[in-house]
Amino acid sequence: MKPPNADAWTNSRQRQKRIRWEAAMEQARVQYAEAYRVRHFEAQEAAWRHATRLAEYVSAARTQVETLPPGQTRSEAEAWIIWAVATVERLDPLSTPPRMPEIPEPRADDLKPFLGHWSPYGP
Repeated sequence: MKPPNADAWTNSRQRQKRIRWEAAMEQARVQYAEAYRVRHFEAQEAAWRHATRLAEYVSAARTQVETLPPGQTRSEAEAWIIWAVATVERLDPLSTPPRMPEIPEPRADDLKPFLGHWSPYGP
């Protein structure tokens, strides 16, 4: 036989556990969003460095092309320079103003690293 109020005590504990789980899930979502923004930021920086290196290469190539005599070889090289400049522009994340990324809705597995001992599936 159960002691009086045993069900009420169990229900109260379950409610408290659910409240703690919901708070942990909310905090995990916040941490996930911040981690996503940091990864996006780092990827933009890497893309910028890559574009910067390519731009330096194109600049050096342009200097070389300018020394070529007029003719088909120079014309082909100048066409390549035009293509390369456009490609660098497209690859450079700073060719457009920076903005915050849209955070995708996290899946349960995305939240696991931020939940400690909690499960993303329930308390």
